[in-house]
Amino acid sequence: MMNHLHTAHDPLIVLLSLLVAVISSLVSLDVAERLRESKGKAWCLWLAAASCTLGGGIWSMHFIAMLAFSAQIEIRYHVGLTLASLLLAIVSTAIGYAIISRQKVVHWPSLLLAGLFTGLGVAGMHYTGMAALIAPAEMHHDTFLVGVSVVIAVVAASAAFWLSLKLDQTWHKLAASLVMGAAIAGMHYTAMAALSLTSNVHTETPSMIGGTPTPILAIALAVATILILAIGFLAAISDRRFDMRARREAEILLRTERRFETVVSASSNIVLLLDGAGRITYDSPSTHRILGYAEDALIGHALKDFVPDLKKREYQDIISDILERPGATVNAEMPVKAISGHVTHMDMSITNLLQDPHLHALVVKLHDVTEKKRFTEELRTAMERAEAASRAKSTFLANVTHELRTPLNSIIGFSDLLLAQPNGALLPAYYEFARDINGSGKELLTLINRMIQFTHAESGTLRLESELVNPIMEVETALRLYQDEIAGKNIQLTVEPFDHRFSILVDHEKLRQILVNLLSNAVKFTPQGGRLRIAVEIDEDRACVISVQDNGQGMSEDEIAQALQPFGKGDGGLKRNFNGAGLGLPITNALVALHDGQLTIESARGVGTLVVVKFPPDRVKFVGTVDMIGGENIVADNVVPLAGMRIR
Repeated sequence: MMNHLHTAHDPLIVLLSLLVAVISSLVSLDVAERLRESKGKAWCLWLAAASCTLGGGIWSMHFIAMLAFSAQIEIRYHVGLTLASLLLAIVSTAIGYAIISRQKVVHWPSLLLAGLFTGLGVAGMHYTGMAALIAPAEMHHDTFLVGVSVVIAVVAASAAFWLSLKLDQTWHKLAASLVMGAAIAGMHYTAMAALSLTSNVHTETPSMIGGTPTPILAIALAVATILILAIGFLAAISDRRFDMRARREAEILLRTERRFETVVSASSNIVLLLDGAGRITYDSPSTHRILGYAEDALIGHALKDFVPDLKKREYQDIISDILERPGATVNAEMPVKAISGHVTHMDMSITNLLQDPHLHALVVKLHDVTEKKRFTEELRTAMERAEAASRAKSTFLANVTHELRTPLNSIIGFSDLLLAQPNGALLPAYYEFARDINGSGKELLTLINRMIQFTHAESGTLRLESELVNPIMEVETALRLYQDEIAGKNIQLTVEPFDHRFSILVDHEKLRQILVNLLSNAVKFTPQGGRLRIAVEIDEDRACVISVQDNGQGMSEDEIAQALQPFGKGDGGLKRNFNGAGLGLPITNALVALHDGQLTIESARGVGTLVVVKFPPDRVKFVGTVDMIGGENIVADNVVPLAGMRIR
């Protein structure tokens, strides 16, 4: 008589099967993400990994759940059918992943087709595994529950594929793996609920397979499955990290390339890459803008083909030289023919980077200097014309002044004779006429002499006759020339204390002229009752510094620059109210420069002017308290104050 067998499940092994289902779902979702992002051989490898993790995980969950099953009879399994069920699970999930892995977004027909294939395959795996069950009993299945289990399998597979396309964050995957694990387990235990066993054998044989207790076998199978899944999970994580790193590096490289392209495109320079044979492998967009060639029109051509024939030999010598020196750079000027046939002058720079693993090329930079050369040539021509005009002017002034000085000397001589009245007294009116003629003639002669001196200074024909001179005594001598004018304007004159124990190596006459010119301007522009300060000192560089300062009207920066120009008399009311040809400061500046010295002017309108003359240290000679010229003692007691002069 056939008896209905009582069946049961070990709750601990059931929980273990649920854990395996969840873990396999989590790993399969992670591996599926790598599958979607792979191509070629990598895609095949990740397809195998995804199908093994999900299909193998489902099969492992199924087999562990079968180990949880007991029916008071000895149960064995057919090895061939058991392995066939594993293969069926893996192949069906592989087909499903192959259908949806190329999709970046959900395509429902493909998704449902993949879910149908895989769901039926998983259901087939379950019932193939059930067919592998060997027991002294008859198996019966509830048709309705079998249908429900198949539907659950198809829905669970479709959900797994849908989630693999939608989820990319870890917590999403964890939640989805719980849902998928529950669905997979639900399919299995629904199918198991459809099973009933009848037998005329009733035993209390412990649940064992091959002598091994089923709980131990279930745990061993679960551990092995989890270890395999862990390996797959770690492989997916590692691959993701490597992929992220590769993407970051690719993004950095892409940004660098785009930045380089932007810079090169906007550059006014042409950048070319040449291979070892001198052929162009890259030309920057500026090639079209500067030379007119279309994009990539130069690729494959030798650069020497665009060099004029007269320069080809020079270019070839440069290339031969740079090829022998890896990493070196050669600069040269090289003309290059534009598409129009015109020659464009270029500054060429070639760097040998043939041994660079990333570039492997000669880097050529061409900078258009055609306009620069044209401007330089025009400037040279203009300078030559200006120099010729200046020489002509100087020659003209020298000739004219020499021609004027001869009759002028006669006029001054005859007027001196009239003023001497050798033949008796002149009428008062005639005497005044003779004095005016004499004074005007001498002023004109002074101007002519200055013009002659200026032409000599400008032409560089002035020569020095250097000797040791006491600058203090020269200042005193120059001041005596203006003593009456200083007293007449009631100018407060201050001569700063100075050290007498040095002399300077200068041209005596030219130093005197420098001092006379400076004092002449200072006295001229110092107002009535004004102040005038003079100092002779040695600075920290051991240079001799002579400074003359007044509190006159002063000059602006533009007026200072104008005053240093020949015949420049300043602007505003500074010099228009005073006589002068505007040659004093230019001549003084030239004489100071002739001594390798420096003249500087500091001035401000309404404040006054400070003129500083500095003679270099190599012209300063320290001689104790005795001057080297004639051995004359020039200690401070020998300085005789002028009228209105105060020595502090």
